[in-house]
Amino acid sequence: MKLVMTLLVRNEADIVQVNIDYHLAQGVDYVIVTDHGSSDGTSEILREYERMGVAKVIRDDRAGHHQSERVTRMAEIARLGHGADWVIHNDADEFWWPLVGDLRDVFSSMPTQFGQIQVKRRNFRPEPDGEGPFYTRLVHREASSLNLSGVELEIKIAHRAVPGVVVAPGNHSIRGVDLAPVPAGEVLEIFHFPMRSYEQFEHKVVQIGHGYEQLPDRAPTTGVDQLALLERHREGTLREYYDGLVLDKTSIERGLRMGTLVVDRRLDDFMRTLRSGEHPRVRPDAPFARALLRRTMDGISEGEQNRDEIAGLRAESELASARIEQLQGQIGGLSENLDDATRELESTTRELQSTSHALHLLRTSRMVRSTAWARRLYYRATGRR
Repeated sequence: MKLVMTLLVRNEADIVQVNIDYHLAQGVDYVIVTDHGSSDGTSEILREYERMGVAKVIRDDRAGHHQSERVTRMAEIARLGHGADWVIHNDADEFWWPLVGDLRDVFSSMPTQFGQIQVKRRNFRPEPDGEGPFYTRLVHREASSLNLSGVELEIKIAHRAVPGVVVAPGNHSIRGVDLAPVPAGEVLEIFHFPMRSYEQFEHKVVQIGHGYEQLPDRAPTTGVDQLALLERHREGTLREYYDGLVLDKTSIERGLRMGTLVVDRRLDDFMRTLRSGEHPRVRPDAPFARALLRRTMDGISEGEQNRDEIAGLRAESELASARIEQLQGQIGGLSENLDDATRELESTTRELQSTSHALHLLRTSRMVRSTAWARRLYYRATGRR
């Protein structure tokens, strides 16, 4: 199973090396990067991974934030040029975290009927600037991450490497192919560090916002959050917005007490171990992790099949109910016909009884007893001889 990751970067020198090192250590086999005109040392960092043979770097200096086009191109390169089985579409500030095993364990355990997995992001909040890497300083994340519109952050996507995939802007979905999503995104989550310092945040707001403005065919819903931040920058309120999100001691204590913040040092612990050289190439719990994931995925697959069967049974039940209603209508009509027939039978019976009584009177009359022609008429009427 070959796992390939795509990255679209621009001036991410403070984080791109950590991102690539982390994902390679978590089981990614190869990284395809589109470098969109970086000028801060990002390109030099990426060239080192090319020399190591674990990355391909595409330099693209065109104006405009053509993310969908660029990422879709990388997905095709992953499939055709590098034999990918699964493709993760990532940003430099995102770290895909497997809840069990590593990324290779997770993706190799996916049942064949599922072709994409949708993963939620967890935002880590900015904290006062200090010394050391961002992952040692930023250890408080939101329990439930929302976007600027106040709704839950969009999912991010990974998919099987198949022809025809088109990656939507933001890597939030795919189109062009019908790939069933794994109904278990909870086996993965994404650590998101969009605000590592004000200078980094401001620079990113400006470059991405301008990139979206330069798209002539941009859909109204594409890049709305980034454009809203750019407008704040132009109004001179971006620093105020950033400072309102920075966690001080009081806001951390309140957030932890209210359950809106969570202390999360998993990336810090992982990177410390990796940087110290103590991270094993093969996880000691790998066999257990794979077995657990396979059992979990088999259970999910069986659950999906059961849901399909239940849906089929429900459809059959609805058809049966409709047939029962139809039969009940027919029975009601037959019942009415039966009532009519019963009434007609009763009427006929009464008529027969009346006729029988008349014949009896005729038979016992003096005229029949004493007149031969009357007796012949009576016998002809009653069928007697």
